[in-house]
This record gives sequence, structure tokens and C-alpha cells, in this order.
Amino acid sequence: MRLDIGCDVPLAPLTTLETGGPARFFLEARDETTVVEGLAWAHERGLQVFLLGGGSNVLVADDGLDGLVVKMATRGVTIEPVGDSVVVRAAAGESWDELVDRTVAEGLAGLECLSGIPGSVGAAPVQN
Repeated sequence: MRLDIGCDVPLAPLTTLETGGPARFFLEARDETTVVEGLAWAHERGLQVFLLGGGSNVLVADDGLDGLVVKMATRGVTIEPVGDSVVVRAAAGESWDELVDRTVAEGLAGLECLSGIPGSVGAAPVQN
């Protein structure tokens, strides 16, 4: 797989506060293979890695980030009954609020109180 790594990509449009400078290197990861290969690429070059989800609650310095920014754009949701429970699995790039909406539409209880939180599944529950 050939990685599509950009250079000096502006990060401000990718954050809810719309501030900050560019990423020295940038990779949008739409699948797990791209994530793994991107991390290996950065490791081979001794670069720091920054993971970016929906960009909420993120402040980027005006100088930007000197390393590889991996924008988590993985998608996919599965809802599976397991005994008396239901297991919901969502990729890191899924919208958190859309996941909450989906679970409510499916008649599942437990996440509805977390509606309205901006960002993606990979970061929203950790930050909030």
C-alpha cells in the first residue's frame, strides 16, 4: 500500500476552534492498515505521532506540529446481541453524536445521556 502523506497540511480547518498551524506530515487513515503503516512510517523516521479525531477540544500551536498527524477517519458500526446484552462496536472515526443517535434509534439505552458531545468515537468518551 502506498501511503498518501501530505506535507505542511493546515490543521486549523480540522479543529472546532479553527486555530493553529500546519502538520509537518499528515495522513488521513480510513482503515486499520493505513493506521498501522502510517505509524511504522513515522517510527522509521523517528517522528512523533499525533492522533486527531473530530478536532474538538484541540488546540494546535501557531507553529503547527513537527511530526505525523494521523486523522482517524475509520468508519463502521456493528450492533450485536450477546446473550441478554448488546455489544456496540464503532470505529474511531465515527461521529460520537451520530453513534448515540443510532443506539437510540435501535431502542438501546445507556448512551442517550451523552448526546451532543462533539468529536469522534475514538476520543469523545475519553475526554468527557
